[in-house]
Amino acid sequence: MTVKISIRELHKSFSKKKILTGINLDIEDSKSTVIIGSSGSGKSVLLKTIIGLISSDSAAAHQVAMNQLRGGFSTELNVLRDQLIHFASMIELELDFAEEDVEFANRDQLQDLIVRINVVINKLIRSFELGNVIKSGINTVIAGRPNAGKSTLLNALLNDDRAIVSEIAGTTRDTIEEVLNIGGINFRLIDTAGIREATDTIEAIGVEKTMQKISQSALLVYLFDVVNLSVSEIKEDIASLHKPGVTMLAIANKIDLANDDRLRALQLPSDIKFMAISAKENQQVEELKQLIYESAVGDKLSDSHTMVTNIRHVEALQRTRTALDSVMNGLDNPVTSDFLAMDIKQALYYLGEITGQVTTDDLLENIFSKFCIGK
Repeated sequence: MTVKISIRELHKSFSKKKILTGINLDIEDSKSTVIIGSSGSGKSVLLKTIIGLISSDSAAAHQVAMNQLRGGFSTELNVLRDQLIHFASMIELELDFAEEDVEFANRDQLQDLIVRINVVINKLIRSFELGNVIKSGINTVIAGRPNAGKSTLLNALLNDDRAIVSEIAGTTRDTIEEVLNIGGINFRLIDTAGIREATDTIEAIGVEKTMQKISQSALLVYLFDVVNLSVSEIKEDIASLHKPGVTMLAIANKIDLANDDRLRALQLPSDIKFMAISAKENQQVEELKQLIYESAVGDKLSDSHTMVTNIRHVEALQRTRTALDSVMNGLDNPVTSDFLAMDIKQALYYLGEITGQVTTDDLLENIFSKFCIGK
C-alpha cells in the first residue's frame, strides 16, 4: 500500500519557502497534485491535510498542518486502533465457537483499553477550540469608552496608521478589522465604537455592534483612560463588558500623563489581567503584544502538540466516543459477544473516518494471522 504525491511550486507567502519537505513526499515543479493509493489507504485524510497546509495563512497554522501530515494524532490513534482490532478479532472468534462457550477476549483488558482511547479522544476534542482559532485567527476586540485611545492602540500594535485618530469623541462609528501576527499566530484585531450613551442612531448601531463583537470574540482588550476615568467607572465598565468564555485584559492607557498613586488605586478583580501602557508614546506596546499572545495561547502550542482543526474529525471522534461508551456499558452489564462485536465495529468504523483505514480487511487479517481456522 503506497501513497505518492507530486506537488510543484508549493510555497507559503509568509515564509517564501517550499513546504511538504522532510516527509518523504515528491515535490516537483508543476501545479498538479496526484495521490495514488489503494482503498482505505488514507488518501482522503491526506488530501484534507494537504489542503489545510496550502490554505494555512500563519506559521502556527502551517505548523499544525505539518504535524498532521507527519502523522499527528492519527499515529497515536492508529496504535490504539490496532489494539482494538485485536479485541474485535477475539470476540469474532468467540462467535465462531459460541457452542463451546470459550472466551478469547479479556474483558478487563478491553475496559482498560477503552479508558485509554477515551483519554486520547477527549484530549483531541478539547484541542479543537485552539486548533480552530489557530487555523482561522483569534478574534481580539479592543473596546472602551470614547477617547480611551482604542484607534491609537490599534495603529501602535500594527505599526501603521490604519485607524483615524481624533480628539473628537465617537470618531469610530463602525468596526475596523486588521490582522496582527504575534509569535506565528494571527490575531484578528477589531477596533470598535466607544461604549457610551449614543447621541444618534448611527452611533447606537455602532455601540450595539461593539457588544456583539465582544460576545463573539475569544479575547477582549478593555482599554481605559487612566487619567480621566474614575475607579468606579472602570469597574462598572468591566462588569458590563465581561462575558462568559471571553478572556478579558484590562489595559490602562495614557500612563505618560498619570501618576503612580493613580495606578495603585485601581485594585481590579484578580481574575482579570492588567497592564499599563501609553499607546500614543508607544510605551509597553510590545509587552502588551506578549500579554495578548500568552492570554490566548500560553504554552498550549509546541512542536510536539497535536490538535484537531477539522470539524469532521471532531464529529468522528465524538461518534467514536459514543460507540465506545456502548461497549463499556456492555462490559459493565454483560451482554452477549455479538452485541459487543457490533459496538466495537462501530467504534472502529468511526476511527477509520479519521485515520482513513478500512476495518473489515484488517479484522480478517488479524484473525488469520493469529489462528489457523478449519484445521
